[in-house]
Amino acid sequence: MRNAPSHWSRFPELLTNDHTLLDRLGTVTEYPAGSSLITQGERPDALLLLLEGSASVHLRRGGTSLEVDRVASGELLGEMSFLSNDLASASVVTLSPSRVLRIQRAAVEQQAAVDPGFALRLYRGLARLIAERMRERNTRLFAQGPAPVDYAAAWTDTLASLRSIQLPAVVERYVAAYEEVGHRGAFLWRWCWRGVDETTLPLVPEAWKEHVLSTKLLAIILNVLLDDLADQRGSEQLLEAALSIPFHPQGKAAPAPEVPAEERRYFALIAELWHALEERVQALPHHAAYRPLYVFDYQQVFNSMRHSVLTRNRPALHNLAENRAYSPHNMNMMVFATIDLMTAPVVEMELGAIRETIWYAQSMGQIANMTATWRREVPERDFASRVFVQALESGVLSPEQLQTLPPEEITARIESSGMEALLLAEWREQRQRLDVLMARVRSFDMARLVRGVDTLLGMHLAARGLI
Repeated sequence: MRNAPSHWSRFPELLTNDHTLLDRLGTVTEYPAGSSLITQGERPDALLLLLEGSASVHLRRGGTSLEVDRVASGELLGEMSFLSNDLASASVVTLSPSRVLRIQRAAVEQQAAVDPGFALRLYRGLARLIAERMRERNTRLFAQGPAPVDYAAAWTDTLASLRSIQLPAVVERYVAAYEEVGHRGAFLWRWCWRGVDETTLPLVPEAWKEHVLSTKLLAIILNVLLDDLADQRGSEQLLEAALSIPFHPQGKAAPAPEVPAEERRYFALIAELWHALEERVQALPHHAAYRPLYVFDYQQVFNSMRHSVLTRNRPALHNLAENRAYSPHNMNMMVFATIDLMTAPVVEMELGAIRETIWYAQSMGQIANMTATWRREVPERDFASRVFVQALESGVLSPEQLQTLPPEEITARIESSGMEALLLAEWREQRQRLDVLMARVRSFDMARLVRGVDTLLGMHLAARGLI
């Protein structure tokens, strides 16, 4: 039976017995107006259900506090932290006298040990609710008028404005060359131009700015060529042949890799792009000082692609630890930051802090990218995105189901289970770390990069289905 008491009516996953059990596991407490129910940055130990009253949800950034939502009776509070065991990303304070049902995490875990079905139903219900809130919030983020949260407000341009961007001639040349062998639309490259502009370190002198941005966009075209080779053509041999071109000791004089005749134009463009990229990077004033780091960073990008091929061919290899370790490098942001460092001197002792900050920015950029692209990857059975790895580890899908279920069913299961919401929760946790890390850098204003990462998330959420 599923005739839910009114305060559990939003959870069709739960059985009537589950409602009674949750009420029994919880305790009801009355709070006066102005009471703190959840504090940002602390780890809540309970799931809260607002039975009566109202409350304000607000974010703290620096010395300011911004109200982002108001909730009334019937709303759950702290569900994201309850599900992920993360620190609270916002504070909740009562606006009026309120009655709250508080369900301790320990009580739920004890019950889950004896009744796994109850836990599965509860967690799926929470994940679905989070996903619904994310979709509702994303609709608000990019509607006309002021955005309700600060990081979304960074994306203020319309997507149509990107189409008016005029790319430099050298970039247009290689975009045209790509279109002869690839399948990505022209909109992508203008979107990427805006993205690299937003995330380029502010230490880059104005005289080098267009050179650096153009170089990065050539690197992105190269990355797409290599990535498509790995993901869509599905051959480890072809990928390894392509990866033999970068950093070859003979440079332009290196013999062309032996590939099937139909792939030769594709490989010729990879080689031409790589050598153009090398010439542009070597022209930067501090290239020699950062060359070893540049080589190292690019090898991580290539290993990310190798890992993607491995897991594509053997889905049982998927795990969150390795996905978090390898896949972010495919964003190239560590490479791009090293290119930026090649343009201007920084304090040597700050390099570690700069690299750590970029590492988190790159991870966040990749999470943002996955929110925009994972749906188009389903029909191609490309399951390298973390949203699929989360689905595997949570039992939403099995490796066999990823290979056999119709794409629309895979997409529906992931959307209904809240996997994307968990991904965005990971983004927010890393965003909090950036706030701390950027204070350790004095050579330039690292806040500019952090704002760019915020904008990058907004760009990805707005560009779902377009990139």
